[in-house]
Amino acid sequence: MSVETHAQSHHEHPDVVGSRNRLGLILLLVADISFALAVLFVYFYLKGQNVNDMWLPKASDTQDATVPVSSMGAWYVTIIAALGLLFHRYGLAGAKARNQTQLVLGSGVAFVASLAALIYQGIQMNNAPFTITMGAYASCYYLIAGLNMVHLFLTVFVSLGNWNRSRLGIYSADHWHVEIVKVWWTWMTISSLLGAFALSFT
Repeated sequence: MSVETHAQSHHEHPDVVGSRNRLGLILLLVADISFALAVLFVYFYLKGQNVNDMWLPKASDTQDATVPVSSMGAWYVTIIAALGLLFHRYGLAGAKARNQTQLVLGSGVAFVASLAALIYQGIQMNNAPFTITMGAYASCYYLIAGLNMVHLFLTVFVSLGNWNRSRLGIYSADHWHVEIVKVWWTWMTISSLLGAFALSFT
């Protein structure tokens, strides 16, 4: 067996790799969606129960009253994420039309949007007027915002790789990877939207 034949025998067709990656993403999404919905259930359940008035505790001798944050910050993060999704879809349309410039531009702006959303989410969490131990609302807020931070961090990582590979012309032959990233972008935006919706009810 020649070296060339040996190398070819271990090279998988892009469709095979793509199919395996899609399955991995589906399994990840099933787990992540289940967790996100559980977080929303906990938020509204604890709010509804409000055991011992610990949803938003009043001021005591040891700590100040827990004051909820404005949900507008969460909505702004969601808007930035939605813009990133739109630009990613714009880049994907370019990939389908074999327009390399459109692909690189859309991927690049989507990456910048994901980074901006991550930074803004971090600022929101840092400026919250309470700590995670100051009542059930505070705990749920950090849980929702923290989950969004994780989603956005992953989106930044994936979007950076997507833009870099687009810039190098790796998607000139096929664009299944860009399609997969679109699925993640869509779920991340929906998850951020659900979090902003929940935080609108305090």
